[in-house]
Amino acid sequence: MKRYILFGIITLLSLSIQGQEIWKDYNSASIMPQHYFSAIPPGNYSGIANIGNDDYAVVSDKGDNEGYYIFHIDINDNGEITNVTNKEFINLNGNNLDQEAITFNPTTNRIYIGNEGPSNIIEYDVNLKRILHSVEITDYKKHCIPNRSIESITYDKTRDKLFTINESPLIGDSCLMLRLKQLNTDLTEEKEFPYFIEKPIKSGNTPQNRHAYGVSELLSLNDSTLLVLERELYLTSMKLGSWVQNRIFRIVPGKPNKHLICSWRTSLQLASFNFANYEGMCLGPKLSDGRQIIILCADSQNRYKGVLKDYFRTIILQ
Repeated sequence: MKRYILFGIITLLSLSIQGQEIWKDYNSASIMPQHYFSAIPPGNYSGIANIGNDDYAVVSDKGDNEGYYIFHIDINDNGEITNVTNKEFINLNGNNLDQEAITFNPTTNRIYIGNEGPSNIIEYDVNLKRILHSVEITDYKKHCIPNRSIESITYDKTRDKLFTINESPLIGDSCLMLRLKQLNTDLTEEKEFPYFIEKPIKSGNTPQNRHAYGVSELLSLNDSTLLVLERELYLTSMKLGSWVQNRIFRIVPGKPNKHLICSWRTSLQLASFNFANYEGMCLGPKLSDGRQIIILCADSQNRYKGVLKDYFRTIILQ
């Protein structure tokens, strides 16, 4: 009996130490400059996934066709993006249902796309070139505020699970609580965790078409933790003075702790048009010293009025 108790204590201590080690890694980040590349098509880029060989699957939340682009992204030895080129568009032969998120399972060679319009996720087999499953997230569909449903999806290879989350609180939920869901790779729901976003900077009575806050992306670091990109966007009536505040937190699903990794703001000013609504986030390569690169892409609303740009940037975890 004592032997079993001792084994249990050792196991708990081991788990505790592992948890502490998770939080010691990547406790800060370097935010690299944002860049745009006019050679890629103007878009509403809302999700990005690393598919290998410096190629990335990228979805747009507007357009006639369901599918994704394959962009090739060059990154220099300092971790900064130097070029983005469009290799092709993979047409899935359906209508674009407000594609907001994309992730990739390299083991099965399958792509998952989150559609905000119908609050569903599709599973696409790259080898067979066909959609295998389409599953609706029922509570998101029933209780979401319009255009505030599925915004994020990520594949966690450590657990062999998917994670998704609603962008903003569902009707009837706490004004700061979101529903983080853990899914099996066949898209059946397995677990749900509460996730509490930061209180918005702007007051809650700001018109919805000029103010959005919540989670715009999730990313698994494949070490039992997720990065959560919280984004607050505010548009002034005259557009000048509009801004986006971004914060990236690191979490363990189901745990209340949130560790702030980095934050930054972009804005639209007379002297600076760096406004960028970042909606996509994925793992990039690692630098020679082992530091992890994170790649982000922004939604320019099809390069709105010739002012907004399809920005990309990297963040280096350290």
